[in-house]
Amino acid sequence: MRRTMVILLVSSVVLAGVQLAYAEEELFDTKAAAAHVEKGIAHLKGKKYDAAIKELEEAATINPDAEAYYYLGYAYYMKGRKGGAESRRKSVECFDKAYELNPGFTPSRFKPAKAGEAKQEPESTETEQPRAAAAPSPAEPAPEQQQPDQKTSGTDVPSN
Repeated sequence: MRRTMVILLVSSVVLAGVQLAYAEEELFDTKAAAAHVEKGIAHLKGKKYDAAIKELEEAATINPDAEAYYYLGYAYYMKGRKGGAESRRKSVECFDKAYELNPGFTPSRFKPAKAGEAKQEPESTETEQPRAAAAPSPAEPAPEQQQPDQKTSGTDVPSN
């Protein structure tokens, strides 16, 4: 009887532990949230702020993290630049929430071009010449100053 109760108790503890671990693992659907963040960033790049807000609100609902709230705040900010006081207020709330969740958060996935700047692609390093080749280094003399050492019997004859 005692052995049966111990086995029942141990098995119930093991099952409860497995269920608890599974419940913690499935708390947030991070893959779905990440997909919504990606779509939201794509809309931001296309300056479709209402569509970006919709995607980023969904991401923040699924997985409330700093990145989703930051980009949601940015979308509201950009929408509010046209005079929407409500959008400006919401942008501040979202930025505050992002930094409340992660005080050290730094956005890195979307960097808008500054006003008046064209989007530039990085140049290939194969076509670039190193800067050192453009001018001689201080340790080596300029090509005009280089002359072979010629010593003749007592007289120096310049070479042509």
